[in-house]
Amino acid sequence: MLTRRILLLGLIGFSITAKGGLDLSPAPSQFDGQGITYTELLFKDDKRQVKYVPPQNWTYRGSSTQLHLGPPQGFVRADAQVDAIPLVAPQALDEKAIDVLRQQFLGTLPSGAQAVKILSEENGPLLLGGNIPTYEFTASYQILGETFVRGTLVANLPDTQLRFKLTALKKDFDTLHRMFRSSLISWQWIDPASAAILAQKNSTPESASRE
Repeated sequence: MLTRRILLLGLIGFSITAKGGLDLSPAPSQFDGQGITYTELLFKDDKRQVKYVPPQNWTYRGSSTQLHLGPPQGFVRADAQVDAIPLVAPQALDEKAIDVLRQQFLGTLPSGAQAVKILSEENGPLLLGGNIPTYEFTASYQILGETFVRGTLVANLPDTQLRFKLTALKKDFDTLHRMFRSSLISWQWIDPASAAILAQKNSTPESASRE
């Protein structure tokens, strides 16, 4: 009986692993556009791939569930992050879900944050991948005598919630927010046939992590 139970648990674990899903470990490549060299990051999403072009001159490093991005030198105490959070079932961005997300967003602010204020909420600031609705929260807070602003844009895939988070000093936030959110327009899914062609084209990629 014990052996059968262990075997059953193993099969369940294998089926979950075999299903695959979005993996934010980046595989970089470069391409030229109008005389400028851009970095393109590729991620695995089951049989498909995702491509994303981060803002120019931003650093990156990633793992299966998180992608960290750093703005250019000159912007201190600022960072961006993409989180992939599993969903038990497809979830619409309806009023009930947004109420929950609002509380979760406020819960991500640093411990000890003071003078917390939600600055804006925006429904549909962009369509991720051309057709996936988004919702964005922006809040300000004070910590250690400085004022920061954090913005988080949420998109729900069938089995994963993506959160695109940017935190910066208030004086830098608008500039960095424009860069970061504009870059999200490049987030696109590639079907297996196109992914194979792209993989052949980029047969000698760079290291999977750069700082």
